[in-house]
Amino acid sequence: MRAEFARCLALVISMLSGSPASALVGADIADRTVQRFTVVVAGAKGRCSGVVLAPDIVLTAAHCVRRGERFLIGGILGGGYQAGLGPVAEIVQHPLYTSGDAGSPDLAILKLAKPLPDRFVAAVLNPRVPGVGDDLIVAGYGKSASADSGASVVLRMVLQRVSQSIRGWVVLTGVGEDAANAGPGDSGGPVFAYRGMHSLVGLMVGVSGKQTKAVALAAHYDWIRETVRKLAAP
Repeated sequence: MRAEFARCLALVISMLSGSPASALVGADIADRTVQRFTVVVAGAKGRCSGVVLAPDIVLTAAHCVRRGERFLIGGILGGGYQAGLGPVAEIVQHPLYTSGDAGSPDLAILKLAKPLPDRFVAAVLNPRVPGVGDDLIVAGYGKSASADSGASVVLRMVLQRVSQSIRGWVVLTGVGEDAANAGPGDSGGPVFAYRGMHSLVGLMVGVSGKQTKAVALAAHYDWIRETVRKLAAP
């Protein structure tokens, strides 16, 4: 039993060593609900996605945000995409995250210099670990065409199914015709369960072929809540 668990864990971690999460090229344009939860985290070396936890707090992938660099938040506002909704004032990476260690929790929480516009709302955290076979909504800001460097920044969403769930990680695959191709932009994008409402269960951190890797947030629920509380304090 232990040998089988170790084999599965090694498989998931080896997959996490692949490319950073990429855009959901070919997926549907995100609906207004997902637009209100999801933002762009943009730096001089590229961009990632993020999910709103409070008016001035965003969760993203730790590998997207390097200390000492400047980052701006963008998103859909008033029907169109707007960059520069505000700068990032503080970055808090997960205390167990180590750059280059694919098995460490790839999470970071950002304190913004000013609150986001009222158009954005905080996602509801769901302290449940997604199980194999669960269908989840994955969203992220990627290019509309992976091979076109001039392609527009678009927030897309797609239905994906959990194919593996082990030790704080989930691996997702496309469902039927909803499978999406890859292009730059989606690391840090939210993974939602949806049973009457959207609730945040994961965060995209990598891709390998047609599979998406995500951190299951249940194991880090207390750290997220405590960090948000500290950052929200005056």
